[in-house]
Amino acid sequence: MTGPTPKPLAGKADVSSLRDLLDERELLTTASDIAGFTTDLLHSAVELPLAVARPASTQSVARIVSWCRDNEIAIVPQGGLTGLCAGAVPSGLPGAVILSLGRMNAVKNIDLTGNTITVEAGAVLANVKALAEGKGRYLPLSHGAEGSSQIGGNLSTDSGGNNALRYGTARDQVLGLEVVLPDGNIWNGLRRLRKNTAGYDLKHLFLGAEGTLGIITAAVLELQMAPANRQTALFSVPDAGSAISMLHQLRAIAGETVAAFELISAAAMERALEMPGSRYPMKQNHNWFVLAELESSGSGIDLQSLLEEGLGLGFEAGWVAEAVISKSGAQRLGLWKLREAVAEGCIEDISCLKSDTAVPVDCISAYLEAAGLAVEKILPGARPLPFGHLGDGNIHYNVRRPPQMDHEMFRTSWPELTAAIEAEAIKLGGTISAEHGLGRLKSGRYGTVADAVELDLMYRLKNCLDPGGLMNPGIYSESG
Repeated sequence: MTGPTPKPLAGKADVSSLRDLLDERELLTTASDIAGFTTDLLHSAVELPLAVARPASTQSVARIVSWCRDNEIAIVPQGGLTGLCAGAVPSGLPGAVILSLGRMNAVKNIDLTGNTITVEAGAVLANVKALAEGKGRYLPLSHGAEGSSQIGGNLSTDSGGNNALRYGTARDQVLGLEVVLPDGNIWNGLRRLRKNTAGYDLKHLFLGAEGTLGIITAAVLELQMAPANRQTALFSVPDAGSAISMLHQLRAIAGETVAAFELISAAAMERALEMPGSRYPMKQNHNWFVLAELESSGSGIDLQSLLEEGLGLGFEAGWVAEAVISKSGAQRLGLWKLREAVAEGCIEDISCLKSDTAVPVDCISAYLEAAGLAVEKILPGARPLPFGHLGDGNIHYNVRRPPQMDHEMFRTSWPELTAAIEAEAIKLGGTISAEHGLGRLKSGRYGTVADAVELDLMYRLKNCLDPGGLMNPGIYSESG
């Protein structure tokens, strides 16, 4: 069975009939108005959309989806445009409608007794986190783009982030959803229940589906009590194996308080230090670094002693050579700025090849060695700068061009380098996408990590809900 074939009309529909269904501010059609909705972080090549719809309500989303279905127009849902897989822009889709959720950013409810918050899909992640913090609560989903990424986009790509080690990915923060289905019907699944075994758990159909099965318009998110204590350290390790040993050591001592455990290579640290405002806090240079953070909502737990005990044992075992423990909130933010500067530096360098692989944690050392050999064989002098979330196996094996090679020439090597890097992850039971989704960039390679039965199940589901193939075409389809 193959995926459904989209049938967009390449802009031939009369958009005035859609305008009649919406408020004045909800539809943009001029080139100047839609320009800001057609550029993502990858600078993907895009086709001019028929229009950009900016609904202010779930009912307006339903009207837009119904109109697109009736006119056989492809829909590209869009959040904060922070994705790295070309999933939110009409790449290769002439005459599509971009459906931007940014105006739907209201907080519908906050329940401090049940520790939930109900928000619309266009709410910016950082704003929701700040609102929760102001109420003494904590939304643990966290990543470098949270200042502009939107809740709907985070859920649609099942974003991971820095705290997945303890709290899981975006889907693990969700109790309920509201979704506009491909036929225009609205499913109201905004339940605040933590326990509900009645029927299928339908929300998981749409979490990570990248808008291919429906448009997430609102969500009930689970909140935690705000951390009363955090302890953060940056320490050096001789190799990834030592970092894994330290992860086990810290978890044995501090248990579930270990919330983040980030691996940074020397090359990645070098790129971070090229970014404005970054400062190297150590006295010596090292090959590998770990940024670890312990946090607890209970004030009675001495996290500082636990962290110091773990580091002390690491020094004795030869797993740690140098360590810096933050002594203030400002110092903690400075250490995290280094970690985020790695990702920012890779995005700023448009020639940098990005990846989002993951392998089982016990395979990380083997993966790093194999991927390094593969890159060097294909393009001697290329500069890998692996970094990422060691605690959950998600390694971003990014690669910068050789110093003497120009951007365009390096880009010609991207497909071969990407295939080799991903192949090494797959050999070890890994994946080609751990937290960014597939988008149109990786969809054609999904068959490398999914068997025929899995693909068939997905296509059956897609054909059942979206037989016209109009919901974000090119994602989760054989054609890529």
